[in-house]
Amino acid sequence: MATKSFILTLLFLHLALLVAGQGKQFITGPCASDADCASGCCGFKSGKCAGAIIAQERDGGCGFGDAQPNDNAAQALRGGAPAASTVAAPAPAAATTVAPAAQASAGSKGPGNGTGKQFITGPCTGDADCASGCCGFKSGKCAGAIIAQERDGGCGFGDAQPNDNAAKALRGGSKREVSFRA
Repeated sequence: MATKSFILTLLFLHLALLVAGQGKQFITGPCASDADCASGCCGFKSGKCAGAIIAQERDGGCGFGDAQPNDNAAQALRGGAPAASTVAAPAPAAATTVAPAAQASAGSKGPGNGTGKQFITGPCTGDADCASGCCGFKSGKCAGAIIAQERDGGCGFGDAQPNDNAAKALRGGSKREVSFRA
């Protein structure tokens, strides 16, 4: 009988852990593994959910709790391409996409200054304020590019229409950009 109780306890514990790690934690929230985060990335050094690309730059990668950091979520955003082949290419496209907004918002009063240093969930007046390149269209807060498309109506707070420029940059750009590079 004691063995049955022990087995049931282990089974219950396993089920509880499975339910706990369903990827619902938002960026900057605490996490024990990548599975806890909606972004699929638990910052390797911080143990906080992070945007996949930003974590590679600021947190040593994803995979908190693992022996080695990983870039699994970043690869998924890039369509499965290895990090070395696509990280450098989209960055200039994103900078040229955001540059006009930086000039427009730099002189405005408010939380943004157009320098692209604001972290996710921080206040912004335009995409140029955010390190992620995305100021949530409805919220006016910096957001992960993909998450903003689902939860905030897109990027481009302060613009007449929402955009997905940062999401396109993460995915390797639009067809026009690909043909330009060829």
